[in-house]
Amino acid sequence: PRAMCVRGVVCGVCVARRAAGFGTAPRRAAPLCMAVATKAKVEAEPSLSERIASLVSVLKARVAQFAVRFATSEGVIKLIARFLSAKVSATFLGLLESYICAVAKHVGDRKRAAAITIKTFQKMMMAYAIQMEEKYEFPSYHRSIRAPFNYYDLGMMYVGNLLNFSRSLVRNPDRWDEIDQRLKDGENVVLFANHQSEADAAFIPLMTEFSHPGLGERVIYVAGDRVVEDTLAKPFSMGRNLLCVYSKKHMADFPETRSAKMRKNIATIKEIERLMKEGGHLIWVAPAGGRDRPNAETGVLLPDKWDPDAVELFRKLSSKKGTKPTHFFPLAMATHDIMPPPKATEKSLGEDRTVAYSGVGLSLAAELDVSDSSPAYEGVDMDDAVARKGALAAYGYEKVVEEYKKIDGCMHGDDTEPLDTTDAFIPRRPDYIES
Repeated sequence: PRAMCVRGVVCGVCVARRAAGFGTAPRRAAPLCMAVATKAKVEAEPSLSERIASLVSVLKARVAQFAVRFATSEGVIKLIARFLSAKVSATFLGLLESYICAVAKHVGDRKRAAAITIKTFQKMMMAYAIQMEEKYEFPSYHRSIRAPFNYYDLGMMYVGNLLNFSRSLVRNPDRWDEIDQRLKDGENVVLFANHQSEADAAFIPLMTEFSHPGLGERVIYVAGDRVVEDTLAKPFSMGRNLLCVYSKKHMADFPETRSAKMRKNIATIKEIERLMKEGGHLIWVAPAGGRDRPNAETGVLLPDKWDPDAVELFRKLSSKKGTKPTHFFPLAMATHDIMPPPKATEKSLGEDRTVAYSGVGLSLAAELDVSDSSPAYEGVDMDDAVARKGALAAYGYEKVVEEYKKIDGCMHGDDTEPLDTTDAFIPRRPDYIES
């Protein structure tokens, strides 16, 4: 029988030795009770060509990290970008030009916009160069990484430069106060939100930094596979707290991976259950399962309808024995224009990207009652599980649509058009964002 180490995994020393061609480090024999009474599976040593390829990959990453330190001009950044894969390079270069144009709309000068962009994209390229050497795999529950490289600050700077603060609104601040207090009391809050752009994880921190310090940093986002697997999105995701799942919309895209995806989702659900029992957590989830897109016929943009099963999952988890009190708030987000998604849902990763300088709106509806006496269940047969969960999802969704219609104007018009600040405030621009 093959003896296994206590953790049942190969340690980092073994990985390093194997990559160098020396085989694994000697391991201490495990207790007999931990031995696997099956035929031993011998792992083949890497071939000479594989070891050379691994060494070349590391050297390329180190060279890239060194070169990025000198990426202080638009031309140098474009040159280094050509060392990325052809598809990623093309997307990156298109995004670079789009970003400069968006920032120029804000600062009014392309030269200054280019300088701001170069400063931001240099940090982005360093993040990509690091990933060339240390490819990060997201666990079910990922915590924001801020050292030795600060991925959180990267995301805040990247999105903050595109956010027109003077055209942005945070509505119903008293409800944000309520959420803040619930968390301080050790209770949980779940935000059922619509989802419109890749930048959505940055807006709560950016727009509540002064009104509710630290609140935005606590948010844990339920993130789909595209968020953690797309090359350009990955470093920004590493800066956020994430619960990683595979969306129902993409579960069957590649049938051969379906079972592995389902196992990952089960592990993530267990993490959510653990967090809810621990208490004091703020979880953001998009029950629609993807980004909103304009209606193909009318061009009207509204939040997508919620998946009843997604809402029901969190309701059930919140009612489990030992779970701390959990509160649900519908959250409307008008964020589409700053970083719009492709017109159609795509199976493959690596979508083309454009950005714009735009205002953003956040609006919380009143707490959603999920008890048996909830107004969502009025006239519903409570013995009909399908009707019951459908009614709750529809009721919460309508609350989001109501709030959304009050903030979608943030994305349109210019600074000369006043915003309705009744029960709302215009967020203050953080000092680290160029004005």
